[in-house]
Amino acid sequence: MPTTAQKWGGSIGVRIPQQIARKYGIVNGSQLNISEDGKQIILTPIDTSYTLDELLSQCIGENPHPEYFSEPAGKEEL
Repeated sequence: MPTTAQKWGGSIGVRIPQQIARKYGIVNGSQLNISEDGKQIILTPIDTSYTLDELLSQCIGENPHPEYFSEPAGKEEL
């Protein structure tokens, strides 16, 4: 599927056809890794989805937001 490289600011960019973008889950703002193997340029979507365990592993120590777990301050208990 041919496309044309175009100058965008100080870089050269190419457009990814919608059919291919959908196939690989690429949307506006998706991060892609760009690599090359000496013969070709390779674009690889970066998986930016995280599991709950991965997110929780970034938490260190006690809960940093104790105000959310303090005594009721209003009509929370109806």
